[in-house]
Amino acid sequence: MEKAHLHVQFLGMTVDLTVIAMSLLVSIIVALLALAAVKHLDMRHPRGMQNFFEWLTDFIKGLAKDTIGERAETYVPLGLTLIIWMFVSNQMGLITNIVTKSETGLPQFGVEPGQEIAWFMSPTANISVAMAMGIAMVLYSHGVGLRKPGQYLKHYVSPAWMLPIHLIEELPKFLTLGLRLFGNIFAGEVLIAIILQIPILGGWFPVGAIPMFIWLAYSLFVGTIQAFVFTVLTLVYIGQKVPHENH
Repeated sequence: MEKAHLHVQFLGMTVDLTVIAMSLLVSIIVALLALAAVKHLDMRHPRGMQNFFEWLTDFIKGLAKDTIGERAETYVPLGLTLIIWMFVSNQMGLITNIVTKSETGLPQFGVEPGQEIAWFMSPTANISVAMAMGIAMVLYSHGVGLRKPGQYLKHYVSPAWMLPIHLIEELPKFLTLGLRLFGNIFAGEVLIAIILQIPILGGWFPVGAIPMFIWLAYSLFVGTIQAFVFTVLTLVYIGQKVPHENH
């Protein structure tokens, strides 16, 4: 039987409580990491978490300058928040794969008797979260462009026959940004669930231990890359729409 998430019905919509709880948990972890970075702030001798955050900030500044240009500093906080939140979120389902079986079920939360409940997951392994983040970032990039509507519209109609091509170029952005993220993280969690079901050989040798270790290491790498790719693409989309004085 498929693993269930706790969910309720609200205004005709299914609200996944597990996804909401995990998203809040990720946000709390990110906030705690940020607090740890500034708790013992030392401008002369940075160390530990402060040193890491300073390196990461410089890294995002470099990306923003390469993709946005002269207004890069404005979008560094967005890029920094995105890459940290996405990284932590992508790893949650790898390090906290806790599943319990409900014998009586929780009908008020959509759990049938005997169904397994997944208590932890990566929020980005949920297609609604991944797609919402992707669409939100693309819409934000268009909002940045609309700060100077003249330049924004001129890009699409210069020359006029390019308008359909520019519109076709924009449509995949709303899909690919979220789908790429969802597909990679969801696939990682599915394979972990499969490996966990590998039986113990002879009652003592954990056959799945070796592939599990390899896959966890690979999934950690994939989660890091996906956080990086999502952040870079967001900055690229903003860079394409941000008004430039020489346009």
